[in-house]
Amino acid sequence: MQENYVITRCLLVVSFTLLCFGCESNLKQDTSREQRTRQVIVEVNDEEMRSRLIDTYKELWPLISIDQQHKKLPTLLRDPLPELRVIGIERISVLNRDGEATEDELLLVVSMLDDADQGVRLSAAKLLPEINVIDLHQRVISALKHEQDHEVAAFEILYFKDNPHQEAIAPVLARLDSPLIEESAKTLISLLRETPSSKENFANWNQIVKSVKKNRAHPSLLTLEAILGTDQNREALTRLLDSASESTRLAVANGFASVGYWEPLVPFKNDPTIAPSLIAGLQTRGDLEAFKTLLSLRSTLDSSVWDIAALNILKSIDTRSFLLADDILSEADETDLRVNILMNVWKQSGNRSLSARIAIAKRTIPLLNSKGRSDEALRLLEAYGDGMVDEDLLSLQFHTAILASSWDSAADVRQNPQPWISEWETMKTKDPAAAVVIRQQIIQRFEQQLTQTQSEILGLEQPAVVTEESTSEQEIIP
Repeated sequence: MQENYVITRCLLVVSFTLLCFGCESNLKQDTSREQRTRQVIVEVNDEEMRSRLIDTYKELWPLISIDQQHKKLPTLLRDPLPELRVIGIERISVLNRDGEATEDELLLVVSMLDDADQGVRLSAAKLLPEINVIDLHQRVISALKHEQDHEVAAFEILYFKDNPHQEAIAPVLARLDSPLIEESAKTLISLLRETPSSKENFANWNQIVKSVKKNRAHPSLLTLEAILGTDQNREALTRLLDSASESTRLAVANGFASVGYWEPLVPFKNDPTIAPSLIAGLQTRGDLEAFKTLLSLRSTLDSSVWDIAALNILKSIDTRSFLLADDILSEADETDLRVNILMNVWKQSGNRSLSARIAIAKRTIPLLNSKGRSDEALRLLEAYGDGMVDEDLLSLQFHTAILASSWDSAADVRQNPQPWISEWETMKTKDPAAAVVIRQQIIQRFEQQLTQTQSEILGLEQPAVVTEESTSEQEIIP
């Protein structure tokens, strides 16, 4: 009976205190109630009762208003009971997902990485991917250096896998020779992709990897060796591509792909384990030779995979190499492929020089026009506004506007009748119906500017004023 009385008393105090959080009363008794509640909780040792108290907190906290939660959370995160500190972290997680958590609250969660209780540190570490506060990487690095629990350290290490930072390399390397070898190796691979190559640093880190290999056998160490080593080191690893172990072959191939060392992978283009690494390696290298090799593999690859790889290579190479690649496709009569690549590269050519963009445009627009896609071609040209001032390109833009029947756009480019007359003369044999409309536009727009010779070419006895009586039915624009 005495035990049940204590349990009931405790639960009532907790419930009453939490419900008071949600009211707006400023009674002085609030503080004393909280103090009495924590005192009662700390004095309770019975595990079943302790569990019931925690469950009560979990049930009642969501019922408290958001404003009151913000006020009470700092106190909850300092509570003597670690289970309540965990509840505080979980509440901040919910608030954060709803866009309600404050930066101070998120910083409090990060500070819990140094908490004395393993469960509290674990809860804070699990929340790291959802947190975005200043200098977070430095705070996690500091915690990782001192963390003794492998489960907590694993979450801190994996944080840097998706949020790479060069300063994290050293503390993650330190965990390589530990039960966390897999998490550490995967994270290091991600970190090294974002780290500028340094011969000295890479050599030192490679020695650490080789030292770990003496004690631990894990395929990802081969990937790290392939990334950190010299070409001579990689050549020594090439023999492992013939290994009977699929994980070994894949680990070496992934390492080669990460640094664009694709040549040794070509003989394995039909190996389903290695082929994806070959394609990735070609994209990493991203030069004309890589594109030529990729082109030779076109018949063996899924078309969507090949298209993505080709675009990734061609949008990253210099303009001269890109135009040479386009010549190769032209010689192979790959018109549709050329159109697709040229359009995509042109749309992503903002970092190229003006002359480079003009050169790419001069390849792209005629192809689009030949495919009956003049509307698209005109939109691409007009997207650059007045920035692409080139006489040949302006003539191409005018011709494209005529083909697209965009008469005002054509008039913006050419304000005198002669270019229009030249287009009309060309179109008379190619598309007589279109020529009729162009002639009508010339008469409507330039009737006061036509010379006697131009009028005669157009079949007008004199500069004509277009009226309902003088315009034949077939000349009227629908």
